Amino acid sequence: MTKPTSILKLVHSGGGWQLLDDDEPVFWFPERGKGIEIAQMMADARNLNHGTRTAVEAQNEDGELETIAAFA
Repeated sequence: MTKPTSILKLVHSGGGWQLLDDDEPVFWFPERGKGIEIAQMMADARNLNHGTRTAVEAQNEDGELETIAAFA
């Protein structure tokens, strides 16, 4: 797989989930599932509209980042 040029990360923060866009905070969600849904929508739109390869990563229960989706 080609390395993405953009990465959206969902990390546990403040009792909820912080969405980072290339390590810059952009949104906070009380639920992990909603954060993943929005991140995937953003990544898909970025790829469709601009051709930007984008990955979505989220922390698992152990605090490790997992790739949830990749749009290329």
